[in-house]
Amino acid sequence: MPDPSTLSFYEAYVINVYDFKLAESETRRSINKALKTNKELSLKIQTKIYALLYSTYSESSFMKMILTPYGFEQKYVDEILRQDNIQKKWLKCLDLAFIKFSESQKGSEIPNKKLNLSRIIEKYIVSPSVIRNKLAHDQLTIALIRTNTKLSPDMTNEIGSLDFVTIYRWFKINEYLTRIIEDLIESPNVAHHNHYYGVYQELEKFISKTVSWNIQTKMKNN
Repeated sequence: MPDPSTLSFYEAYVINVYDFKLAESETRRSINKALKTNKELSLKIQTKIYALLYSTYSESSFMKMILTPYGFEQKYVDEILRQDNIQKKWLKCLDLAFIKFSESQKGSEIPNKKLNLSRIIEKYIVSPSVIRNKLAHDQLTIALIRTNTKLSPDMTNEIGSLDFVTIYRWFKINEYLTRIIEDLIESPNVAHHNHYYGVYQELEKFISKTVSWNIQTKMKNN
């Protein structure tokens, strides 16, 4: 488990994540209202706020996950945090979670599931992080390249084409992933049958069910 001195930080992140989820629900409600009343400017602004909210939620939920009591030893928490970007942090976290889990489980399905989760992290956590970083670092509408020496039309188009359904999927997939990893590190002896695999299946079903979702299909289902 992490050093006992980090417990207060974990408890702080529990509260922060909970409040982020309340904020997500309220923001999504505002977006739905803007959609129903055809308020395009409000929809555009609220969608970018929604993306910024996800950016901060993602960081907070990640910290809550790696500091969870009875999970990673402190040396592993430190190893994760030493990684120099979000991709390496998430993949290091996943590697260490499966090492802990594999100590009590055998079978070829473990590397297969790990590979699939790695791909999901790359697609739904790492790739969106580029857009999130632009929004969080003063580029709400017009993006610049990484060195801030010229404009980036491609990234500007990506920011402009953001829709709240895509961001909602980021929220849900992030939540599934953190639940899976918490199960792996908190209860490796029982997680496969009692927790981890059930959530893993839920995640796969959610991705499959929502892959074709867009604003138009969302409005039809309201």
